[in-house]
Amino acid sequence: MIRCLYQIDFSEEDEQASVEGLSGILELEGRYNKGISTLLFRTHSEGVWDNLGSEQDHSLYEALLSIQPSVGFAADTGKKAYRWGKGVAWNPVAFVERAKDAANPDLAREGYWTAGFDWIKSFDGPLQTIAVTPLVVPTNGGLNGDFGEEGHLNFAGKIYLLYRDTDFDFLFLTDGSRSASYGFDFANNISPNFEIHGEFAYITNFEHIEIDPYPSCRGRRQDPEDVVSYLGGLRYRTEQDITYTLEYYENGTGNSREQQKRYYQCVHAAWETGDSAVLDRFPSGRGDDRGPFAKSNPMRQYLHFRAIWQEPFNILYFTPGLQAFYNLDDASYSIAPELNYDGLENFEFRLRATIAVGDELSEWGEKLYEDRIELRVRYYF
Repeated sequence: MIRCLYQIDFSEEDEQASVEGLSGILELEGRYNKGISTLLFRTHSEGVWDNLGSEQDHSLYEALLSIQPSVGFAADTGKKAYRWGKGVAWNPVAFVERAKDAANPDLAREGYWTAGFDWIKSFDGPLQTIAVTPLVVPTNGGLNGDFGEEGHLNFAGKIYLLYRDTDFDFLFLTDGSRSASYGFDFANNISPNFEIHGEFAYITNFEHIEIDPYPSCRGRRQDPEDVVSYLGGLRYRTEQDITYTLEYYENGTGNSREQQKRYYQCVHAAWETGDSAVLDRFPSGRGDDRGPFAKSNPMRQYLHFRAIWQEPFNILYFTPGLQAFYNLDDASYSIAPELNYDGLENFEFRLRATIAVGDELSEWGEKLYEDRIELRVRYYF
């Protein structure tokens, strides 16, 4: 079986059994403090060289001016990457963020141009802290062109509460470039070693896309409808310092099993008949640039499991781990064991093998790869 994403990226003439590649990322971060003002920036340059060719990208991830006249108040303006939500792999309440890579959630992400402030107040009593963060996200004047429909002044916000031992966030995005969305999240340490967390998002007027059968394979927007996405998770750390994370994700904006199968069927049919016009209709690229049917985790129900063992058997700076994703809609999954080492000053090494398992016309059965090995070397200076 030749996998769907492979057929999009390769023609029959350059069909290959394996793909080897090298990627490099350079990120520069700076901060300057003067009185009550702080100026910070982060750049991101990335190059990829593999059997698909080469690709370079240079982006400004963050460029922010923050003014803090008092301990409980700070005003921010500029480009900033927010991280809303309590989930590890997914964040359905991340209304003003670019989607994270579920397999690498700690990676830096590009922000949006915004203006807003943080107001924080502490109390004595069961309600210990309240924080308010209103935001303005413009999509005019060339700003935030990929946030949604241009020509809007979008308003968003978050209200944070620490009540007893539980963190709560209440979040919203007004109707404009994107449809209005409302949500909340929570995290609670039931015991020092056991935490539960969750998120709930209500998204209005969302338009799913349905693909017509081959040979048309045209995408048709369905009637707008209100959808719900939510996540529930737990994290437990053992006495041996092994941290287990388990999460369930219901993605109301995702594709149904039948919608996703239609996409795979169109790609396979176009490949077998040599219909390049249909293949060109589906975007290639990387990550979420591939479109709603080929991006990471495009469907509706997922499980995520992760185990990290800090310095087993007293081996300093060594951290093995295991990560798995399971698609409950089509029973496909991926398993990724990894080894991490950071014993050399300013260096971090990670070796990860990913195995994608699934039947034809399933998510992980149609990934670009069946088996993947990655070696990542990070250098900090």
